[in-house]
Order: sequence, then structure tokens, then C-alpha cells
Amino acid sequence: MFLSLMMCMFVSCQKDEDVVPEPEPEPKPGTVKEAMYETNDDYVDLGFDGIMFATKNLGAKKPEDSGYYFAWGETAPKEDYSWDTYKWTRVINDPYRDVSFSKYFKKSNGRFDFEYLQPEDDAATVMLGEGWRMPTSEEVNRLQDSFSRDVLACRVRGTLRNGVYGYELIGLNGNSIFIPSTGVMRDKELTFWDYDTKLWCSDVQGMQMRYFEVTVLEADLSLNGENRCVGLPIRPVKEKKAESDTIFLKYNVLERNIEEARERLTTTSAADYSDDSYQTLDKAYQHAVNIRTFAKENDGQIANKYVGVINKVNKQLQDSINFASHNLRLAMVDLQPLPKASDIKAVDLGLSVRWASANLGARTEYENGYFIAWGELTPKEGHYDWESYLLCKEVYEDNRDYSKFSKYVTDSKWGEVDGKTRLDLEDDAAHAFMGGNWRMPTTEECQELIDNCTFENVGLYGRTLMKATGPNGNYIYFPHTGTTKVINEIYCWTSDLSVVDNHATCFNIDSFWGQPNISWYDRYAGLTIRAVCP
Repeated sequence: MFLSLMMCMFVSCQKDEDVVPEPEPEPKPGTVKEAMYETNDDYVDLGFDGIMFATKNLGAKKPEDSGYYFAWGETAPKEDYSWDTYKWTRVINDPYRDVSFSKYFKKSNGRFDFEYLQPEDDAATVMLGEGWRMPTSEEVNRLQDSFSRDVLACRVRGTLRNGVYGYELIGLNGNSIFIPSTGVMRDKELTFWDYDTKLWCSDVQGMQMRYFEVTVLEADLSLNGENRCVGLPIRPVKEKKAESDTIFLKYNVLERNIEEARERLTTTSAADYSDDSYQTLDKAYQHAVNIRTFAKENDGQIANKYVGVINKVNKQLQDSINFASHNLRLAMVDLQPLPKASDIKAVDLGLSVRWASANLGARTEYENGYFIAWGELTPKEGHYDWESYLLCKEVYEDNRDYSKFSKYVTDSKWGEVDGKTRLDLEDDAAHAFMGGNWRMPTTEECQELIDNCTFENVGLYGRTLMKATGPNGNYIYFPHTGTTKVINEIYCWTSDLSVVDNHATCFNIDSFWGQPNISWYDRYAGLTIRAVCP
């Protein structure tokens, strides 16, 4: 014990400067450690803070299924979606259908009793459990594809998966989810128009509740309102834990997209795709590979001593990885296969000619195909007007509806008269594209189609198409293509001039009522073409 006491006294008498600290070990060369963006069969991390999106709609067995339809604030599907069957309906004052509610209503002070759906009324929470819920409109807003934003946003692209049309939403990090075109349940009927899809948000608004939709025209996310009693699908979100400021690099989505793009580029021919889309994919692939190489060669560092990790100083490296992965995924989705004449079949409707199964330039019956001016052979990238019309020789400045033409002139006020009223094969886009005996239909052949076929709107591929059934029971579909200036209406060129102001005739179907007729349009306009053959 005396010895121990002496040792303690000796140590206590030492001065600080006499203590020699042990040398710090030299830092070992770093290697990049990788974290993972969570991705599995149930949910996907799109690169947004706070939430991950489910891979399929609530109640769906696979991503392309619509899943269950829910009235807002109800937790089970049903047969009738109306105010009479709505769970929170308290009073319906006929004849104005003024509805008041027993929950999620506006109080006397002007505020709602709740701001968002409560967990017990959130179908996603009830069916999937704690941690799952419906998204808020604020969260959906963060997904919107907006070129006015400084930060990268989710991009939306229309696509077909296993025969179902829908949208691929490409997240910040290159991960993506598929949302099918679903329609709306009103009363006992499922209704939908074109490719639009609507899914509930959890915000409390009033009689109409927020939903987010993707539309075929904009191919973008937007927020709107719908009566809370109707049935819409739900795409649940799952909350994720906040990450610390210092995290390891995440390469897994980039690696997956690089591998998929590499296989695409090595197993397909550039001749089968548009030049722009194929070159864009090749450039995006090379950029992604370079970013991955740079990040790994520099051990995940940009002038930073912390080996293998990202912090506030060099978080930009992860942003670069995400950006490269995002653009590579976008380029793969945007890769445009060139349509082939063999994609289109001749259908015998029991008429004098056989009709093409799809529009010119379309690969399937639901696609719009090319928009082409009358007498021209290819679609345009720019505007459709008299100045760009190839057969327009001169445009009168005082009235652009009155122009002079180089061909197909029946009146001297339109140019030098040649008396031609029907397209020559050399100016027939259907013949130029498909060859053989294919050509554009005449006015008489279109009138025969009108007089002998029945027309009805039907749902196919998640879109409303016009079905024309011939006297023999065979049928073809017309998508509601509109023109380059008019949406939804169906317009297809004939091969004939119109007697009205030297315009050209077209086959027109009213999209809502299904009433076909022969009409006319300015020949410079971009319309679709449905070919015929003997």
C-alpha cells in the first residue's frame, strides 16, 4: 500500500509538459462506403426527404392494377359512390344537393375540425398499418415537373405496361414508380376519359377534396378537387427516418440504371429508334458512367478530409450522382422506337376497302400517330401554318386564309389552275409510309364507313377510344387525337379537296356523342391519317 501511495504522489507531481501524448495513427486510405436508396416490392425511395411512395395503388396486386376505389375518408371500397352512401354525409338538401357533413366540416369560426385525414379514416393506414398514409397535397407539389424550379423535380412520362397505359414517375435519384390510368367511380359506374388518372390526397378542403392527377395532354402532375363521395384510387406513402448530415454515398439506383442502359444500347440497333432519342440515351449513359468513375476514384471526396462520406461541404457529389441517374432513366423512357408499316394491319370491316388498324405513324391502335398537313408526307417539328405549308406558293399578308398554292388548284384566285381535286400517290403520306396498295381514303370511302358502321366510346388501355364496328362484326379503334390546334375531337384526312374555299376534306367524329361526319379543314393543318387498301 505504501508503494501505491508513492506512485500516486509521483504521478501527481508531474508537470503537464512532461507528459508525452501518444501519436495519432495515420489515416488509412479511404474507400467509398455505400448506402442504399430503399427499393423493394412494396415501396420506393424517389429521393425526396420524409416519404417513400408505394409501388402500387392500395389494394392492387401489381403496379398496373387500379386497386380499390375509395370515397374520401372511407376505409373500404363499395358498389355505390354517391352522397347518399357517403359515410360522412349528414344532410342532403334537395334539389340543390347542398351537403353537410358529420366530420371534416367547417366550424363556426371558419376553420375545419381537422386539417388532414385522421389515421382511423385514412384507408392506407387502416389497411397497411402504422407508417403508411395518403399523401398530402404539399408532398405531391414537391413531385411536380416544373421548369421554373431551381431544383430537380419528378418527371412524368406516358408508357404502356403489360397492356395498361399509365405514367412512369421518375424521381430525383432515378428511381421510378408506375401509376396506371384508373378513372373515377361515380355512383355505380366507372368513368374515365383518355389517359387521365386521379388519386386522393389527405387534405381537408370542403365538399371537394384534393386529388392529384396525371393528364395525357400535359404529361405532368397537377392538383385539383373532386367531390369527396366519388371513388378514386389511393397511392400510399410511407414515412422514412430523417438522415443525418453525414451519410455514405448512394450508388445503387445509378448502378441499376447504368446496367439497364448498357444492355439497351448493346442489344438494340440505333436504326430502330429516332436519332435524337438514341443519341440522348448514349450521352446520358456515358455521363452516368463518368460520374460513377469520378466519385469512386476520388473516394467520394471533393476537397474534403472526411474519407468515404458526404457532408455539408461535398453533398453536391451525391446530387451529381442523382442527377446523372435521373437523366439516364429519363433517356431510357424517352427512347422513341420508329414506327414500321408492319405494325399496322389491314382490317376487313365488310366494306369496299380494308381499313388500317391504327393511325399512320402509330405502332398500336391507341396511339395518336403522326400529324401531317394535307398533301405533305411527313410530320413537322415546328408550326403548322400557311408559311410552313409545302404546297403554299404565296401567302397574302392582308388575310392569311387566302393563299396561293403550287398544286391542287381549282380556282385562279388560289394560284395556277391544274384542276386536281384528289391527291396523287406521290403526295399521299399513307402510300409513302406504308407502300404497296396503301393510300389515304377518299371522301366516298369515309362516307361508306359512316353509313355502315356503328360508333361507340369504349374503354381500352386505360383510355377512351372510339370503336367503329363494321357490318361483318369486325372493328377498328380511333383515338381522340384532335388536331395540332383542337383537342379530343377525331379528325382524319381524306385524299380529296373540299369545295369550301379550296380546303381539304376530313373524316370527323364528335368525341362525346360519337356522331361521325365529313368535314373540312385548312389544308396546312396537322391531322391524323387512317390508311386504306383494297
